[in-house]
Amino acid sequence: MVGFIDRKNEIRILEDIYRSSSSSLVVIYGRRRVGKTELSREFIKGKKTVYIFIEIKPEALIFKDIEDSFGEILKIKPRIDSWDDFFNLIFNLKEKLTLVFDEFQNLSKVNPCVFSKFQKHWDLNHNESQHMFLIIGSYVGMIKKIFKDTKEPLFGRATMFFNLKPFNFFDSYAFLNAFFDLEIEDASKFYFIFGGVPKYLLLVGQIGTGDPVETFKKLFIDTKILAEEGKNILTLEFGSEHRSYFSILEAISSGNATPKEISDYTGLQPGAVSKYLYELVNNYEIVIREKPVIMSRTRDTRYFLLDNFFNFWFRFIYRNSRLLEISPERAFELIMKDINSYFGKAFEKLAAEFLIEMNRKGLLDFEFMDIGRWWHRNEEIDIITLNREKKEISFFECKWSSLNTKEVEIILAELKRKAALVKWHNARRKERYGIIAKDIKDKEKLKSMGYLVFDLRDFSTFLLSWQQEFF
Repeated sequence: MVGFIDRKNEIRILEDIYRSSSSSLVVIYGRRRVGKTELSREFIKGKKTVYIFIEIKPEALIFKDIEDSFGEILKIKPRIDSWDDFFNLIFNLKEKLTLVFDEFQNLSKVNPCVFSKFQKHWDLNHNESQHMFLIIGSYVGMIKKIFKDTKEPLFGRATMFFNLKPFNFFDSYAFLNAFFDLEIEDASKFYFIFGGVPKYLLLVGQIGTGDPVETFKKLFIDTKILAEEGKNILTLEFGSEHRSYFSILEAISSGNATPKEISDYTGLQPGAVSKYLYELVNNYEIVIREKPVIMSRTRDTRYFLLDNFFNFWFRFIYRNSRLLEISPERAFELIMKDINSYFGKAFEKLAAEFLIEMNRKGLLDFEFMDIGRWWHRNEEIDIITLNREKKEISFFECKWSSLNTKEVEIILAELKRKAALVKWHNARRKERYGIIAKDIKDKEKLKSMGYLVFDLRDFSTFLLSWQQEFF
């Protein structure tokens, strides 16, 4: 059984805030299944805590739940008939309490006036209190509106925001390695399919096998445990407009990266596409808006899904939902025909993660301060790293395949051709060229020629030290 693991930095920061003699209001938000509740439960161990899970139900029943929670702490069950009773009770208690509100955004459907009540009592009392309010929210757009919209009563009241993210690849590998003795290639495929969401990784470990494709089939097709997951999470997030949002996310997952491509794919008007993309990037944080790392122009903007799981789900499950119902075997065949292409694009993101972590730990022969993709017209480079102070630039191509020396030479020659198109201190810059692939023959020979060459064996070496930090 895997217990609570990682999130050491988040726990440390929460403990620092808790030790303060003043009151605090900490907001932990992020997509569902990412481990927000588990983080809060780990943090409150040994602390005097009132835990309140906000369900969408009549206020009277919520007050009864609150009475029960306080009864366990105070040993006397209080009477609570209103939110004023609730906040007065809290702020009249002198002993430090931690109050956890899980699924806080549900209060907007129970009674939207609660937020104004909270603001009134907080403003009147928090300077004389030392309580810690821990707000947990699963609907990113709603939580951001409640606390970051200048028109909302709780705007400006939060002490700190925690946007809890899924694990990166290296944490995901360490998590799954508690269940399976994984080869690095299989670990990569698990990450491409399930992302770094702890809940899904736990399902993989408990129900799946060490084979990522077999596990995918089991969880999405045979048992259908995750078949509706994207819909279940995002329908509530997006509300009545979820179909338009879904069509845009399907378009992006299928490789349509520009607003025009998305409009053509979905049939939505360009103005509507722009509106939805803005919401997906800024309010829901499901899509990322990117420009080339150098030579960017407004019209060069492209959009990508941040979350591997959602990317996979929209590309393969949502798009094939009817066929998965009619003929699961045929749907599985179609998915398998396209899955390697998907792995290839997902590997580019993983390769960038690898370079970032290696750079952070000082394990590269060079240092960079910026990293990103580059494209111009029909030309693309998978990864460029920059050191603007030293005018150093490195160009990388990523290949989800095994390459011999001849294939590498062809790829590198093409990379040099494209690199010459990148206008950035061309007369004075120091250039490096590299390749990151599943497997590369004669790596040492290529390194001796001055190339930056990495494959999954280098990922494995790096993971040995990472696992020691994770647990």
